[in-house]
Amino acid sequence: MKPVLHKHNIELSDKAQHIEFVSMIEDLWDHPYVLELDGFGQHLNTSRRQHSLNVAYYAYRMSKRFDLNVQDAVRGALLHDLYHYDWRTEQPVAGRHVNVHPNQALENARKITEVSDVMADCIVNHMWPMGEGKPQSKEAWIVQASDKLCALLEITTQIAHKAAHLNLAPMMVGILLFVK
Repeated sequence: MKPVLHKHNIELSDKAQHIEFVSMIEDLWDHPYVLELDGFGQHLNTSRRQHSLNVAYYAYRMSKRFDLNVQDAVRGALLHDLYHYDWRTEQPVAGRHVNVHPNQALENARKITEVSDVMADCIVNHMWPMGEGKPQSKEAWIVQASDKLCALLEITTQIAHKAAHLNLAPMMVGILLFVK
């Protein structure tokens, strides 16, 4: 369990904040519905389960900072993309994916845990401003912001990692010769 840009496996950490975070999601993290998310890509090579962990962790950090309902923000964040299909190739429910999948995630979340109003707000409105709903709670605003941040981090870290393995020297020489 290692969030994007985090150096350590937080499941093995003895830091109080990591212990607290893990305790908020441990009943969900290994649930079959959540485990299935490993089989679906989210952003480049990031699995949907890893993306959900990333969003939950950053929602945890921000919710703590602003003294909000941390548990509901974290659990809502972990479950915000709890749907089991590849949106690029299939759409089991009519409508635009951006509008449909939050409701699918909420429906699935209710099958595996009790969902508070704050959690439901986090799940259903995480696609703002592209989706239909606008966050109503501060926690939902945190989750939608964490979702955007994590998508950006997941994509840019993978691109940077790939670029670091390329030999860019010939290309740079070509650019320098062309610029003269």
